[in-house]
Order: sequence, then C-alpha cells, then structure tokens
Amino acid sequence: MRTVRPGSRAKAERATPAAAAPRRLDDVLPRLRRDIVSGRWSPGQRLPEPRLCELFGVSRTPLRDAFRVLESEGLVQVTPHVGAVVTPATTPALREHFELLRALEQHAAGRTAERADPPTLRRLAALHQRMQKAARANQRREYLRLNDQFHRAVVLGAGNAALADAHEHAMWHVHRARHLANALEPFEPHPGGHHQALIDAILRGDASGAREAMRIHLEEVARRLATPPEVDRPGGSSRR
Repeated sequence: MRTVRPGSRAKAERATPAAAAPRRLDDVLPRLRRDIVSGRWSPGQRLPEPRLCELFGVSRTPLRDAFRVLESEGLVQVTPHVGAVVTPATTPALREHFELLRALEQHAAGRTAERADPPTLRRLAALHQRMQKAARANQRREYLRLNDQFHRAVVLGAGNAALADAHEHAMWHVHRARHLANALEPFEPHPGGHHQALIDAILRGDASGAREAMRIHLEEVARRLATPPEVDRPGGSSRR
C-alpha cells in the first residue's frame, strides 16, 4: 500500500488551480475578445474587472492574463491604476490590417476552390444558407456572426496554418471596425450577391473566379470602412 506523506495531498490540491489556469485563460480570452470585436465593449470603455470575474466565473489572475494577450493584439491598453481600456477602432493601423486581410482572403478563396475539401464545402454552403435566413429575418447580430464564421471558414479551407494564423490576428481589428460601422447604419447585408458569387465559384472549383469574387466583395467592405464610425452628431446623421 502506497504511503501518502503528510501535506502531500494539500500540495496537490494547491497545485490544481495553477494547472487549470491555461484552461481558464482559454475560456476567458476568446469570449472577451469576441465581446470587444462585436461592440459589447465600446472604444474608450474601461473593462470592469469585478463584473467580468463574476461573469466568467474566474479570479482576477486569468482575467488579467487575458488583458495582456488582448493588449499584445492591440485591442486593449492596460494602464496602472486604471486597468484595461478598449482601444479606438479608427487608428491608422486599421488600414494596414485590412490590406493584409484582403490579400490573405483573396488567396485563401482561390486555394479553397482548388482544394475542394468536401467538409469545407459543406460548411461554407451551410453558413451561406444560414446567413441568407438571418438576412431575411433582419437579424443583424446573427448575420454578422455568421459572416465572420464564413470568412474564417474560407481561410481555413485553404489548408495553410501560417496563413490562418496571420489572418486571425488581422481579422479582429477589421471585424471590430465593421461591427461598429454597421451598428450606426440601417441593417443591409452585402449587396450585389457578393457572397453568392463567391460560394458559387468555390463550389465549382473556379479558383480565379473565387479570388475575383472575394476581391469585389472586400472592395465593398473597404468602402464601408472608408469613413470611421462616428457617434450621432446634433442636427445630423451618423450614416455615411
């Protein structure tokens, strides 16, 4: 029979939270990042630690770890005695992020069409159908959520891990600016059947057609983001 030394059980129990910390961070980080990107937390708003700890069911340590990661991604700024504040979405870096995202998504669209991976094609077709349903029902938040997933699925369908990593870093900034811009305008899904042209080209294995459809679509996104989102002005409209 194995003998348990006095205090060894207590040491093991004390080690459990530390061992669980990565899982806690993995739980908190994507949810908090998504809340910032979707506009739940506005630019310039301080993230309330006690409220977030209660919301996520964690201590301050994993929450602050998440703040540090988000700061490295440029989504928050952490200041002593102030805490984490959501950064503006209108910095010049947004243009650079969008240029990178546009190049990555155009290339990915062509590669996804060439690879014609059956699970990827089924997922894209299903997401496109759900987006159409959300648009018909005027479900803005659901449509934008599915749109983000659709573009990410196109990139993952290229089967290139380095491309997917670069895209993930750039997409948060672009998606956040787009969410903020759309929140200030009447809900209008992307006109001109851009997604339909893209999904059609991918499903028929037309790489050049997929790249061109993505180019046209992203030019429309760039037009919408050309003017930074603003709050309502007295006597005026926030619509660009």
